[in-house]
Amino acid sequence: MLSELNIITIFPEIIEEWKKYGIVNQGLKKKLISINTIDLRGWGIGSYKKIDDAPYGGGPGMVMMVEPLDRAIKSIRADKNIFLTPRGEGFSDQLAMDMLKSKSLTIVCGRYEGFDERILEMHSDYEISVGKTVVSGGEVPSMFIMEALIRKIPNVLGNEESLIYETYTNDKIDFPVYTRPENYKGYEVPEVLLSGNHKDIEEWKKNNLKDM
Repeated sequence: MLSELNIITIFPEIIEEWKKYGIVNQGLKKKLISINTIDLRGWGIGSYKKIDDAPYGGGPGMVMMVEPLDRAIKSIRADKNIFLTPRGEGFSDQLAMDMLKSKSLTIVCGRYEGFDERILEMHSDYEISVGKTVVSGGEVPSMFIMEALIRKIPNVLGNEESLIYETYTNDKIDFPVYTRPENYKGYEVPEVLLSGNHKDIEEWKKNNLKDM
């Protein structure tokens, strides 16, 4: 079961701030997960700690260099390495469950025009995309993936039942949910949910799950 996450980034402060909130912070406080933020510039080249350079063959932008990434990844020695790339496999609940089998994972956040292809050939176990669009770097996608993983670790959530009917579990979309007031501008809560009949309520929930 997953117990350690490592994030290689050039903006470690983004990850460190995110760790202070929500279920991620709960998991850390309960010591069910550790999250280690690694500043890639610590392995940068020369006095300027260089981590990117112009692409061979020309073209716009800069490319993340293979050497700093190789050195940073080797310093961690996680079970599996995840690279965030637009061409990667779409992230899914099934993929998250597979990742949870590893004790430690390293997530590598890209920037600029992407990674020198050789670092992927050397170290990639997963190439992951979180959607068919491009963002400026891998930090936000990495937080998306990490939260999806952390909330599945036993005892992180306050109510483990939350995972039973959760959207995407068993390829289902969760049933609709309601709270007070019972009637708002003519929009009413389904009567069965107010009945107190637990058998009927459970049946309603099952009937209102939708296939993906």
